[in-house]
Amino acid sequence: MPTDIDVYYKSVSDNNSNNVLEVIAKLKSPNAKLNQKTIIVARHGKPALNRKVWLNSDEYIDWWQKYDEGGLVPEQNVPRKLLNAVARSEEIIASPLRRAVETAERVAGDRKFILDEVFVEAPLPPPNLPKFLKLTPRMWGFVARCTWYIGLHGEQESHEDAKIRAKKAADKLVALNEEKGTVSLLAHGWFNRMMRPHLKAHGYECVYDGGDFHWSYRIYQKGE
Repeated sequence: MPTDIDVYYKSVSDNNSNNVLEVIAKLKSPNAKLNQKTIIVARHGKPALNRKVWLNSDEYIDWWQKYDEGGLVPEQNVPRKLLNAVARSEEIIASPLRRAVETAERVAGDRKFILDEVFVEAPLPPPNLPKFLKLTPRMWGFVARCTWYIGLHGEQESHEDAKIRAKKAADKLVALNEEKGTVSLLAHGWFNRMMRPHLKAHGYECVYDGGDFHWSYRIYQKGE
């Protein structure tokens, strides 16, 4: 008779065409650490919106709005390592932005997950530079993040307010971890990093650092 974890991986495999037999074998290993509180924080998959364009500041604002409204490149395979990490979670959470929701759908399979706006990405409002100056979205992201840090945020959330939200978000993950057990979050690269010092303040150590690429994740643990 199939176990819950077998059924979970079958649903994920059917949805994403992933061979997960190796993952299931690892999950059933008796060496799995079950005596530590665990929080998994992952970045969404690769978005579909084209980044190979040159934009002025006004065009970048429009581009970023489309980025927030858009989803993922179709038919991406979820990395088996991420499936492995999330499989033992008692609670799966996602940012309500579409790219995070689609990531959660592909990772969770038939399992339910919850959405929470506290985990949305920190904004990237560009400075009002001359309109003849055109940069790629990646370049604008770097410029906008730097100017956002020094207080140029327009009518959007400031760096100081985002730091307050990051603490609130980390506190929420810790509370869910205490109440439910292992928690997995599917969200965004920059805001995920902003939660790191707050998780550390709660006594969580980053025991696995997968970097900041799409589908990457970090595992935080706290001993009992």
